[in-house]
Amino acid sequence: MITVTSAAGGVTRLLVRQLAARDVPIRAVVKNEVQAATTRRDGATGVVVGDLRSAATLDAALAGADVLYHAAPTQIIDERPIIENLIASAPSNGLQHIVFHSVIHPNLHQLTHHHQKDIAEGLLRESGIPTTVLRPSHYMQNYLEVWDFLQAGVMPYPVSPDSVMGVVDVADVAEAAANILIDPSPHTGCTYDLSTVELTRHEMAEIWSRVLGHRVTAIRIPPSSLTNSLDVLPALASVVGHSVRSTKLHSVGHLVRGAQAAANPRDMKNWPADAREAYRTMMTHYDAHGLPAGDLTVLPTLLGHAPTSYEEFARRSAAELGRTPAGSVR
Repeated sequence: MITVTSAAGGVTRLLVRQLAARDVPIRAVVKNEVQAATTRRDGATGVVVGDLRSAATLDAALAGADVLYHAAPTQIIDERPIIENLIASAPSNGLQHIVFHSVIHPNLHQLTHHHQKDIAEGLLRESGIPTTVLRPSHYMQNYLEVWDFLQAGVMPYPVSPDSVMGVVDVADVAEAAANILIDPSPHTGCTYDLSTVELTRHEMAEIWSRVLGHRVTAIRIPPSSLTNSLDVLPALASVVGHSVRSTKLHSVGHLVRGAQAAANPRDMKNWPADAREAYRTMMTHYDAHGLPAGDLTVLPTLLGHAPTSYEEFARRSAAELGRTPAGSVR
């Protein structure tokens, strides 16, 4: 039995599907009954509904499990209590291996999210429990949050278009994780960077321009707007101007829907204040410094094939979202 925590997340949903396709029994841990119904449809054979910060939830999640894939929700800032409870529960439940979902460059201690992952990695190393650490880069899928804006010819994001970002496809992360979970022993004690390519958002926008068949312009939104929505106002004229020049009146509906989605990205208004502030700080750092990729040679080895390129990701995503990519056969 493999247990997957936060099983309704972007990586973990695909991971559950990957494991289910390989006929592996999966226990999914989610926070409510809506997510429970979703993960059952994804293929989970057992579901635990609860809060990962609860020792009782972790005991139920680990009971009879051989391997654990642990990913904490983004809005939980202090991960130490979860890891400590997990380490305390593991021996009595017979857990044999943990695959921990970390982040690229956890040594960036000025960023709370990265620092918390570094603390968790250290606790797991010291525990003596066989562990594998995965450090994924910035997800390609993060830019689908502005899908309607992309269709309107603009790519607004709270990071400078000139900042270099290492990126990876969530589907590749899930596939690599599934490969490890099915046969974890050779990966004991290993830490893997999961990165595909480094790109600026100008370069990403050029790719989306080819895929969508109209000019897409990358625009910087102030990271401070994540916690103070009024700070976005100076960028609106640029967003609207570039959009109208690119897609004319076709942009209006997309701009309206994009603005509605941007009013509460990732449901951030319902996050605790410390989580919102940590996310703003992280985007501010990426805005100024980018987020370099890790070792680009690791992911192809774990996958057994070349990882998904950004253009392959963009074309696949456009098709999945109902937009025939430019140059495709209808």
